[in-house]
Amino acid sequence: MDMEKRTLLAFAISMVIISVWFLVMEPRRAEMQKQAPAEKPKTAATTVTRAQPETPAAVPAASVKEEFIVTETPLYRAAWSTRGGRLVSLKLKRYKESLSEKSGPVEMITSPMPNLAITGGMSDENLVYTASAQGTVAVDRSPYQLTFTAQMAQGIIVRKVFTIDPGGYLIGYRNTVENRSSTPLALGTNLTLADSFPVDGEGSQYTFEGPALLNGKHLEEFKLSKIKKPGAYREFSGDIKWFGFEDKYFLKAVIIKDVPQTTVTIRRTDEKSVSQTCTLPGVNIMPGYSQTQELALFVGPKVLGVLKASGNELNKALDFGFFDIIAKPLLISLNWIEKYVGSYGWAIIILTFIIKILLYPLTLKSFKSMKELQKVQPLMKEIQQKYKDDKQKLNQALMKLYQEHKINPMGGCLPMLLQIPILFALYKVFLASIELRHTPFHIWGTWLPDLSAKDPYYITPILMGLSWFVQQKMTPAPGDPMQQKIMMFMPIVFTIMFLNFPSGLVIYWLVSNILSILQQAYINRAHA
Repeated sequence: MDMEKRTLLAFAISMVIISVWFLVMEPRRAEMQKQAPAEKPKTAATTVTRAQPETPAAVPAASVKEEFIVTETPLYRAAWSTRGGRLVSLKLKRYKESLSEKSGPVEMITSPMPNLAITGGMSDENLVYTASAQGTVAVDRSPYQLTFTAQMAQGIIVRKVFTIDPGGYLIGYRNTVENRSSTPLALGTNLTLADSFPVDGEGSQYTFEGPALLNGKHLEEFKLSKIKKPGAYREFSGDIKWFGFEDKYFLKAVIIKDVPQTTVTIRRTDEKSVSQTCTLPGVNIMPGYSQTQELALFVGPKVLGVLKASGNELNKALDFGFFDIIAKPLLISLNWIEKYVGSYGWAIIILTFIIKILLYPLTLKSFKSMKELQKVQPLMKEIQQKYKDDKQKLNQALMKLYQEHKINPMGGCLPMLLQIPILFALYKVFLASIELRHTPFHIWGTWLPDLSAKDPYYITPILMGLSWFVQQKMTPAPGDPMQQKIMMFMPIVFTIMFLNFPSGLVIYWLVSNILSILQQAYINRAHA
């Protein structure tokens, strides 16, 4: 087999191997790699102030029943319980659970959050707080503060303050512990989040779901398969900016502000649940003083613009893996185009045009390379016949021929090789970007109801395969019959692969092929 034939065959095999790796091995990516000032008025983690005189409202009676307060913003409807002073429900108004007309809004909370525990293991999980509001509160113009107050132990008053912003999914969160006893209080604080992840549950095969945290600049996404047994755990220590749980499209997290060193322990609590506990640095509170910890909650969609606007490096939660460096600019471009055309269908087509224009110089060079290869086919056959029994001399002679005629045997493959990273990056974008979730094509009816899901009728992948065959018929064919068969085999392989790909990605490749056909027709006429 001569060098050109081997090169083409190697390219075809590489394409298949890369595709199989991406579809099979990518979901199994390896798990990402893995204090206390004394009696000071202020620390990096806390603010210490003199406690205010106790009022009757600050210490609820033990007989107080659990109550629920609802805060309603333009973006979500949240329910808070006085038991634990926690968020027990948050339904996103802009996102439905499914495409069904009867589907309700996405519920973000599966377990009340967050739980607070202080020195001696005292937890507020069953502690009944007094709330600053009752019933339903409409939060539609300016931020609103909801306060929960309770006595956790004799002389220890705990206050949770949540600030609800009607314009976003970031909720201000402040814990204050007051020492009204006559002795200093050595305070250690733990915050715990829990979520439902059954041991036998089936998560997404291609996107991460589970506990995540930002340690310094590094996003840690911890595989639940590592903690199958109740009690199993893993610790992360360092400059942890936030911790929480993420899935394909949504994130709920606690943001830690101005604390240089903390530890988060991820633990399976039972067959159905996983928890994360953050241990904050300890501090001594003198009698009559209080400690305040500034935190925040994010409970919402992983929309790139929303995450960036929320600050605290939450945008790191939107991670496209190996192709992130390409996928993020493509997503930003799609969103920018969609802002002006009002349709992600048109945005895909326009983005495809832009990519084809940028790659046109390489396409032209590739065409010229293939034309030159056709011209020297007779000389190649002579060399093959002359050195058919000496592979080393055959390859040397072919290389010399390529050099004399200034031919790059791989030149015809360059545009395709450059397209592959773009293809895989777009695959991740269409699969995991909430902007495209439940988004119809918006151009030729509603036969494509969701650009992030496969074409339900397989129309677009079949058209894509046919367009590829047409494109190949217009492309200068290799002289060797085996090479022609290899090239004809590729559209079949990719059509089968694309049957279950997100329809938005298939549209991109289909439009790209159509534009390639038009480019090829123009080049054939211009260089006839």
